[in-house]
Amino acid sequence: MPVENTTPNRGYQLPFGSNELANDVLRLVAAFSAIDVDVAGILVSVANRALLLHQHTIADTTGLQAALDSKQDASEKGNANGYAALDGTGKVPAAQLPSTIFGSLSYQGTWNANTNTPTIPAASAANKGQYYKVATAGATIVSGITDWQVGDWIVSNGIGWDKIDNTDQVSTVAGLVGVITAAALKAALAIAATDITDASANGRSLIQAANYAAMKTLLAITAADITNASANGRSLITAADYDAMRSLLGLVIGTNVQAFDANTLKSDADKTLTAGYLGTDVPDGTKSSGTYTPTPAGGNFRSATNNGAHTLAAPTVAGSYSIIIDYTNGATAGVLTVSGFTKVTGDAFTTTSGSKFRLFISKGQAGTHLHVQALQ
Repeated sequence: MPVENTTPNRGYQLPFGSNELANDVLRLVAAFSAIDVDVAGILVSVANRALLLHQHTIADTTGLQAALDSKQDASEKGNANGYAALDGTGKVPAAQLPSTIFGSLSYQGTWNANTNTPTIPAASAANKGQYYKVATAGATIVSGITDWQVGDWIVSNGIGWDKIDNTDQVSTVAGLVGVITAAALKAALAIAATDITDASANGRSLIQAANYAAMKTLLAITAADITNASANGRSLITAADYDAMRSLLGLVIGTNVQAFDANTLKSDADKTLTAGYLGTDVPDGTKSSGTYTPTPAGGNFRSATNNGAHTLAAPTVAGSYSIIIDYTNGATAGVLTVSGFTKVTGDAFTTTSGSKFRLFISKGQAGTHLHVQALQ
């Protein structure tokens, strides 16, 4: 609560050293307003005395000259070295109150601390309270400060520039700074088994074991200790070696599973064939109408019978491959039309019954090629 301090005669409100400035400003406004009323009354009284032809001087009225000397004219209201005005609500406008009541920070925008953009000027009374927010981290030297992180503020105090640190970068943990990973922290702390003070001697021996085998030896675990394992499961883990395990599982190499053969041809490995191989013909049946689109699925050697007009279309299965088709004309062989091939070469098809043709189809990145070879 503000301390009440008034003049001894008229009780005008006066400021007091322990009061807040905002409260004393309001008290002074009230005091000046009261003085203004009193002075106005005195002036009216003086004027009335003059009208009544009273021959009094200002000196005849005690305190009048002092009151007239201390008053301020209406023209000084709201002006420098004058007195504060009141707005429509009876309060002093914010523009007429000291900036210290409201604070004086003034946001100037963002700052690139790497390139010093915009350039931070020398601190002065003119830019006191101005501040920038760091948008790009950097090490520009300002008032001896070089650590600027995104989100920090740089504020002028009128003499130098201060940093308001709004970042949470770790200063140091075990000699580490910035983003600290678990692996880096573990390496820096160099925690050893002896550091685990609540571990028993056996516990420390277990976590210091070189490998799982050493741990098992320390724990002396046997198959019988695995209480929820079946009899077959215990037999498997107690088998003398892998051969014994495979025998228990019925996976005898050469009998149940194929033994390793370095000459096995794999789809994803280069290999030189040193022997021939045989293919099985896949019959695609009789074609007497519609469209026949061969496919390598199931076999690359195929056969078909022409017993009516139909269309032979280029294969559509994705990939690069070759297909060989033996075509035989039946008793009612029709005209065979080809469709979709990039290139067609070789002999022309006929409809002569019993005539045979061998078709070589190859598909690759450049397109699909059909070569027709008459076999008579």
